[in-house]
Amino acid sequence: MSMDGAESPTDHSDATQPGDRPRDFRALVGAQLLGAFNDNLFKQLLLLMAALTLFPGQDKQGLAFAVFALPFIIFSGMAGDLSERFSKRSIIWRMKLAEIVVMGLGLWALQIQSWAFLLGVLFLMGLQSAFFGPSKYGVIPELVGPSKLVRANGTIAMTTFMGVLFGQALAGPLLDNFGDTLWIVGLVCVAFAIVGTVFAAFMRPLAAQKPELAVSSNPFGNLFQTIGKLRAKKGLFSIVLLYSFFWFNGGIVQQAITGLGEAGYLNIQPGEATEISYLLVFLAVSIIVGSLVAPAMAKRFPLGRLVTAGAILMVVSQMSLLLIGTVVSREGGALWLAKASMVGIGFFGAFFVVPIQSYLQDAPPAGMRGQTFAVNNFMNFIFIFLGGVWYMIFRGGLIPGVHLSAAVTQALAGGLLLAYLALQWRYVKDMRIDADPVESDA
Repeated sequence: MSMDGAESPTDHSDATQPGDRPRDFRALVGAQLLGAFNDNLFKQLLLLMAALTLFPGQDKQGLAFAVFALPFIIFSGMAGDLSERFSKRSIIWRMKLAEIVVMGLGLWALQIQSWAFLLGVLFLMGLQSAFFGPSKYGVIPELVGPSKLVRANGTIAMTTFMGVLFGQALAGPLLDNFGDTLWIVGLVCVAFAIVGTVFAAFMRPLAAQKPELAVSSNPFGNLFQTIGKLRAKKGLFSIVLLYSFFWFNGGIVQQAITGLGEAGYLNIQPGEATEISYLLVFLAVSIIVGSLVAPAMAKRFPLGRLVTAGAILMVVSQMSLLLIGTVVSREGGALWLAKASMVGIGFFGAFFVVPIQSYLQDAPPAGMRGQTFAVNNFMNFIFIFLGGVWYMIFRGGLIPGVHLSAAVTQALAGGLLLAYLALQWRYVKDMRIDADPVESDA
């Protein structure tokens, strides 16, 4: 271990070669699964409180989404540089320690239910995740070979959404049953943060990919230089932006699920927040199943066709939500229609996510993958931030006289995703994963 806390290239005496580290990959999976659980439990509690309890008759979810996205926009560049300058394993370990502290503050915020304090903790959650993400995704090619990337990303996507599933599913019942003692929920989050940190500790040392890289005090770091390098590689930045449109759409869908609970649609009453959690369960389980199926489909079909089919079928599933409150009432089975829509959105969404995520890990040269995922985080959360603004414009009364239904708001977002996919089809159809690793030319 070097004096600055990063493992040096000589720290591999007890480690297998990069690309052949199944034990370390399992440790990564455990650490990120529990982190996803904590993030989504806390965030979903906050969204439910913003829509149902703290502000009756209002919907302030858009503000919460924007606050969570802001650290990714500001600090993703620095996070990407650090992930190449130092060992990714070292950064993963330190960010899991930071998660324990953030969840401790979350315990206090949940108990006093101060909106400002809750938003402050949500910002810190986003900050911790912003520094965790580039190392989490950038380290995967260092742990598995190119031939296993799609399968590894299927595992990461599946376990991530297992964390999403349990976190979001528990939020509604916990709010219904522990509304006055939410510190208990915070205590659970602290416990899971500790267990996740233990998983991270089992990852063995990894060398820094670019130990000579200068890390600027500018929070954007080398972000814009990296964007320039990605733009110079045919179609690569276009795929990054396509992935960002997916997260723009996904963030609006998540807000719309809660928004559909209002009168005239699903008519979710006080004490029935569990019904919203059931919808999120159907969504997350279908993503898990889709993540298991996607690697097998990627062996039979070109990545570009799989991505395109996933996007189209996902948005078709979103359009079915337009029937709720207009054609189908709650008494007429609207809840079951919503659950069926969640199944389609999640299952086919995985066909989009797994191939793109795998491609973005393989296409950049070695020594630039962490920075690429920093750009990916940066762009994704700009779009998630814009998704919060989008929701506030069409749902939150940001513009007087403009108030669309939650279903229409998310359907328009799905249409934007498909429009951008059509514009970039010439690059999407050429997506493939090389048989051999690409050497750095940076």
